[in-house]
Formats: sequence, structure tokens, C-alpha cells
Amino acid sequence: MSKDFNFDSIQRKIPKRSLDSHKGDFGRVMIIGGSEGMGGAAILSSEASLFCGSGLVHLNTHPSNVEASLIRNPEIMALGINKSLSIPDGINILLCGPGLKNDEWSNNIFNKIFKTKNIETLILDAGALQFIIEKNFDEDKNFILTPHPGEAAKLLGISSNEVQEDRINAAKQISKRFSAYVILKGKNTIICSKNNQDIFMCSEGGPELSSGGTGDVLAGVISALIAQKMNIIDACMLSVAVHARAGEIFKNKIGEIGLNASSLILTIRDLINK
Repeated sequence: MSKDFNFDSIQRKIPKRSLDSHKGDFGRVMIIGGSEGMGGAAILSSEASLFCGSGLVHLNTHPSNVEASLIRNPEIMALGINKSLSIPDGINILLCGPGLKNDEWSNNIFNKIFKTKNIETLILDAGALQFIIEKNFDEDKNFILTPHPGEAAKLLGISSNEVQEDRINAAKQISKRFSAYVILKGKNTIICSKNNQDIFMCSEGGPELSSGGTGDVLAGVISALIAQKMNIIDACMLSVAVHARAGEIFKNKIGEIGLNASSLILTIRDLINK
């Protein structure tokens, strides 16, 4: 059985900020992604993380993407990396995958972050998911996997149609196999908890979200909410719900066609502040 939710029904809120807060209180997020020619995905994720409340956001990406990131968001600490990757002390949340290709650069980067010991929560999205099939996951670390149906099919060795025929079971199987929290994206997005495999289903979210980059925005939102000390399931539920509601607002104002993912970010920021 799954429990339905949407932005109106959800009771989870971001913890209130004290008057003497400083940026260190709201987490340090590191986003790793953006192969050469694929920088937009990682830039979208980092912008969503910044705009949704992360205290500090680092972006490690292919050197060719750094200038675009700095022009768009000078607040984000963008660093171009070739083979050297070092994770600064104090990083709470690491999001890896937006804009990663199946190439040597991406594979090297992923292998280095997967071995990192001192990260509380690791979100694996998009291109990172292609590298995990043969990996052994540390059950003591918090992994969050965010596949769409095609990626879920590859993780399970089945077809996309089989995933869609039983989405709940697919999410459970991925969670069990990789000892991870799972967000299976698509109509009626499924969230599966790691510990007891509770299932939650978002009743909102429509075809207006079917455009490139919307998943990258969602991953960035998740990173920000966890950085602000929401527990993982609450952060996943609020992220999915607010993302779906932002799409619905776009649809009601403009229609189902032509949503660009970056336009979601300001709407999401407005919603979570209310």
C-alpha cells in the first residue's frame, strides 16, 4: 500500500531559522556533474540548491562549464576539474550525476566520489546511475537514487514497460538492491524509504514537466532541503510535491507546452517560503 500526498496535504516544513543564523547552519552542498557539453544540467541543480536555501553550494564540473556557472550564479563556488577531485571538509550533502556522460571523465569522477567516506548523504541522479549497477553499497551511508523509468529499467535489468506496469514494486526492488532511498520519477512519482520500505505516491505532476532539466532541478531541491536538516523522507516528499505544484502553476498560467526547467526554480522558492 502507498500513501498519497501532494503539496497541500504535506505537513513537513523546513526548520525555522533563528535570528542569529549564519550560512554554516544551512548546510554545505557539493554538486558534481556536467561533462563537456553537458554543463547545463549541473548548473540547474546547483542553482536550485542555492535558491532553495542551501547555506553554501559548491559545483565541481568540467572546466568548460565554469564560466557559464559563474556568469549565471556567482554565489556558487564553481571549480573546473580534470582528474583531480577533492571534497572540502564540512560537505554534508553530495549530489552526483546531472550532466554526466558515459565517458572516462565521468567514470573517474564517479569512482572517486563513491569511495568517499565522510559524506552524510549522497544523492545519485541521472548520469551517475549508469555507474552503480556493479557497485557494493555501504548500508551505513544514506544513498538517494532518483531514476526515471528508463534508468530504473536498466538498474533492474528489465524493460521500461515492466517498470511502468508495477512502479511500486520497481521502486521497492531498487531500494532493496542498492540499500537506498528511491524516488522513481514520472506520473505519480513514487518515494520508497530505505529502512522499512514505506511507499509514498505524489498525486500531482503532469506532462508539463516532460522537458529536459526538470529532474536536475528536483535533485537540487532535495539537496537543499536535506542540507537544512529535514530528514530524508520529509525532504524527498516536500521536494517532489513542491516541484509538481510548480509545474501545475506553470500549466495554469501558460499551458502544458514549453516549460523550461529553470523557470521552475523561482516558483519553487516562492512556494517553500510560504
